[in-house]
Amino acid sequence: MPINNKIWLVLDSSQFGGIETHVLELAKGLKCHQQDVVVVIFDQYDKSPPLIEKLKQQQISTLILSINYPDIPKWRRLHWAMQQEQASSSPLAVVHSHGYKANILTRLTRFLGRYHNIAFVASFHAGETPAGKVRLYDWLDRYSSVYNHLRIAVSEAILAKLPLSHNAALVNNFVPLQEIQSHCRNRIAFVGRLSEEKGPDRFLEIAASCPSGHFDIYGDGIMLSQLQDNAPSNVTFHGQQQSMDAVWEHIDLLLITSRFEGLPMAALEAMSRGIPVMSFPLGQLPALIETEKNGWIVKSNLEMVTVLNLWLALPAEQRQLISQAAHLKIQQHYSTDVIIPEILDLYQHASPEASR
Repeated sequence: MPINNKIWLVLDSSQFGGIETHVLELAKGLKCHQQDVVVVIFDQYDKSPPLIEKLKQQQISTLILSINYPDIPKWRRLHWAMQQEQASSSPLAVVHSHGYKANILTRLTRFLGRYHNIAFVASFHAGETPAGKVRLYDWLDRYSSVYNHLRIAVSEAILAKLPLSHNAALVNNFVPLQEIQSHCRNRIAFVGRLSEEKGPDRFLEIAASCPSGHFDIYGDGIMLSQLQDNAPSNVTFHGQQQSMDAVWEHIDLLLITSRFEGLPMAALEAMSRGIPVMSFPLGQLPALIETEKNGWIVKSNLEMVTVLNLWLALPAEQRQLISQAAHLKIQQHYSTDVIIPEILDLYQHASPEASR
């Protein structure tokens, strides 16, 4: 059921990663369902942020608070924007935040004003427990989330970390379905941030044990120099990609070597194109991947190497069957057409008016 008034998707974005990809796909999906959606970004950290450029290409409205309200403290900018929006002819129905910074600031905004007819929704994407100062923010985000009308988690493990069980729901990440590509070149890829929780060092260990495969790394991060110093000769670094759309055709198998995950968008994007995924049993991935049918779940580096060598020897016909099964899994359970109506239904039930 459609929402009659405007939906804001709120985040604090300094890069283009999993959360940004999710927000982009959510905005595109809501627009396809005739929803009036605006992506609200607290700060523009870059002169030409990839997310904003991609939103413009899709003709999705954006509001950058640091530009529109430069002389107002960051923690009050969203409040000022919402006050102005409520006086317009198309008032807000849903404010849906993503990431711990946006979640905390959006809850603070709720208490700064009287927003009785707006559903405040927060999504939780990260499967890891961060360290240092970020750990405190993560704790504050989770425990203050009881003040949201609705909390959305992308995996059972993330859902279990939220305090209390009321107003919390598991909703699969999702992607638009793509055409199946032909993959017969033994190109094995890592796609993501080069940081410890994503396990790019594990990817190098596996590449070193599989000299007959060619391994590609797409991404950037603090571990780049260390990884380049220790990479075997069959690994190529391609750097951060502005868009993966043209890259997927050069990938035959995606490896998820992370130490923590919820439900990574890279896995969904790969399988939506018929690219199988091999992963450790992380987050919601065992629900996505059926071993030897549409991909593989393995328990250790050694097992990943063993299964990877078996994959390298598979005939084209068997690879095609696995590719088709991966594509079908997305179509039936993780596609935009399946998940957006579910999210709209949750929005409706989260509305303060629905409880009256």
